[in-house]
Amino acid sequence: MVEVSNATYQDRDRAKRVYGEAFRTTFEYVWGSHIPGNIVEFGTFEGFSALLLADLMAEFDAQDDFYTKIFPRELSVYDSFTGFPKSTNPVDSISYEVADSGYWREREDASSPGTEEMLRAEFTRRFGESGWSVVRGMYSESLHSSPLSGQVAIANLDCDLYSSSVEVLDHLLQRKLLPDGAVLLLDDYNCNRANPQFGMRRAMRECFAKTEGFYEASEFFRYGWHGRAFFVHRQGDSPRPKL
Repeated sequence: MVEVSNATYQDRDRAKRVYGEAFRTTFEYVWGSHIPGNIVEFGTFEGFSALLLADLMAEFDAQDDFYTKIFPRELSVYDSFTGFPKSTNPVDSISYEVADSGYWREREDASSPGTEEMLRAEFTRRFGESGWSVVRGMYSESLHSSPLSGQVAIANLDCDLYSSSVEVLDHLLQRKLLPDGAVLLLDDYNCNRANPQFGMRRAMRECFAKTEGFYEASEFFRYGWHGRAFFVHRQGDSPRPKL
């Protein structure tokens, strides 16, 4: 069993309880509601949440071979593995986590050497040689060189910065990759003192507004002091008549 650290909680048992319950609830909903699509993570640090997602995906797939054949899923992880980029965006540059605490400064939270290789080995052990991918690079580069193509049922965003969150959300929303009922897990929703002018709160509001009503979001649940899960609703091409 690989033991890896979590950037949000120093207490590993506490991290397992918070993320374990949040992720399991999400998987129960997605599998129970038959939401098609893959599992994607943006920002993995040491691989703590990525391995939780991988274990749950293997567990839930094993519960229902028939359903798995109808909706086969893949797991993709995107990370630079070198820490944060330099905050040149005007929103990020004056945010609390950059300008005040300095916690999100350039190169902070870089992954330990060998993290990428460890993830590849662990995913291979669980899934074999296919059905997963680890994409290295800043989102501004990796989402262009290795864009997502299939539907996404669960997207775990641990990309912290406003600019990074916008890049990821725009990729998912503008390409219409999220089916009706998909789940967004926003790990840093309450960072920057939960101020709506910064970070994921601002990115969420602005990116959904760009879809001009095609996508809407509603709250699913809250986890820990930091995270919030949202349902994603497609309005523009819903196969169901409006009541």
